[in-house]
Amino acid sequence: MKFSGLLLKESLKDESVLDSVKITKTEIWNNVKNAVENQPKNWTAIFFEFEGTEDEADIKAEIMSRALRGLWYLNFSGNEKIYVVFPDNKFYKYQKGDKEKRQEAIDYGLTIGIPQDQLDWGE
Repeated sequence: MKFSGLLLKESLKDESVLDSVKITKTEIWNNVKNAVENQPKNWTAIFFEFEGTEDEADIKAEIMSRALRGLWYLNFSGNEKIYVVFPDNKFYKYQKGDKEKRQEAIDYGLTIGIPQDQLDWGE
């Protein structure tokens, strides 16, 4: 199964995780209006994909989680599942369209200091 996602280069404390995905596109986002005090104003958006089973995607989420700095998250999705990955080995996986599980991920992001308007991943 193919998974695709988005992460911000500035969110990584260990960029070696990029070696395990195929980068499909990068964009520079200048003067990000919703950046908070401990975040830079310019972000490098990295769109990526990888192939694997759902179990392999779970492992990928754990590995990527350990590479993230605080106040950040990344997300990726497969055919039916959304993954929202936070620092410190924490990720949420839910069925596309599951509003309750999506809200759980948003609520967790808020508890670790991510602003509400940054918790805006697509489905």
